[in-house]
Parts: sequence; C-alpha cells; structure tokens
Amino acid sequence: MTNTTIKSVESNKGEFVNKMFANIATKYDLLNNLMTLGMHCKWKESLIKYALTENNCPKIALDLCSGTGDLAILLHKYSPKTKIICIDNCIEMLNIASEKLKNKNISNIEVLNAGCENLNYSDSSIYLITIGFGLRNLQNKEQCIKTSYKSLKENGVFACLDISSPENKLWSKLYKSYFFKVIPQLGALFAKDKEAYTYLPESLLSWYKQSELLDILKKTGFKKSYYKNILGGVAAIHIGIK
Repeated sequence: MTNTTIKSVESNKGEFVNKMFANIATKYDLLNNLMTLGMHCKWKESLIKYALTENNCPKIALDLCSGTGDLAILLHKYSPKTKIICIDNCIEMLNIASEKLKNKNISNIEVLNAGCENLNYSDSSIYLITIGFGLRNLQNKEQCIKTSYKSLKENGVFACLDISSPENKLWSKLYKSYFFKVIPQLGALFAKDKEAYTYLPESLLSWYKQSELLDILKKTGFKKSYYKNILGGVAAIHIGIK
C-alpha cells in the first residue's frame, strides 16, 4: 500500500479500518506479540496502573476500541468489582474478546458492538475510559475525546495508550525503519495481509505527537493531564482527569 492509498482511506476511514481488522482478527494477538516482542502486555498493564492511581475504585468503566479485550481483562484483574463495557465496531474482534471472557469465567464485562466516536451515555456517569491502540484509527479522534470527557464523572479518568514518536533522532530513525520495513513483512508472513500491516505503521504519519495529544486533552477541559513515554517514545500513555 502506498502513501497515496493511505491518504485516500481518510474519506471513508471507519469502513476501511473495520474491514481491515475483521480480516486480521484471528491473527491480531499473535502479530501484537511478534511486533512488540510481547512487550505490549506490560505497556497495557502500565496504562491500567496509571489509571487506577488516579481513580482507584471505578464503579463503571468503558474500554473503547476494545478489540480482543486485553485492556478490559487487565482492568478486571486489578479492579475486579468494576463493571466494564467493551465497545468496538468490529464484531470479529469482539467475538474473540467474548471467547476470552468465557474461558476466564469473567461475568462483569459486557461486550458492545458500537462506534466509539459518539458515546451515548448520560453525562457524568462513567468513572474510567480506556483506549489502547485505537484512538489513532478513528476518523474523528477529537470527537471521541470530547464525548469521553462529557461521559466522565468529576475526577473521572481518560487513559490512552498508542504508538508514538521517539524524541531522540537516532532512536526515531531506527524505530521507523523497523516499523515501516519489518512490520509489513510480518503481516504478510503471519497474517497473510501485508496491506493491513502497511496501513498500521503508515497511520503514524497522521497521528499526533505526544505534546499535540496532550494539548488536545487540555483544550477539551481535562483539569489534569500528562503523558509517559515508553521505550523513549515508541509508545506513550496519556492520562486526563476531568
């Protein structure tokens, strides 16, 4: 897939991304492990710990762009009394999440096939909203952040984990070389879908830098917001407190 193709996706990004994830759903967890050498699990765990540091007893939480449910399952591990709703518009991914929940005998996590940009929850009813490697793939990212803010209670937490931009020039060059050259080959080999794993790294080109996303959180109204780099900016955790 070329840059021109990637740019053409923007006009109908939701449909494109949903179809892409449907095609790779059964290989998604495997490729995440291969691409990050298994480190994505620790990154997700860090996100949950940061979020619970800011609000240690959330009664109701939403996990947006939930995919195969990793973040929701980790949240349940550290906050077992929290009612969690997994939201994703890709039913194939949610089917895998549901199977994981069944195998782990987890009953307080609900799976909902819906979009994440226009949340339909009463104002100030949610204690925690998490989103892992999903905000970047939405067509209207800022709308998702705004409706998340509206849905959160006072002192509620918005917690986002995604790929990011290393600040060190040499590290950034090495990172992008791996991201743009190796990952598409892994996708072709293990998921039989080089196109999807070409889109994923190229989506970084139109994604916010850490400071830019932080500014959006502040402008949205979060009274306290910050980010933490992972591996020098390979990924980043952003936290916003209402």
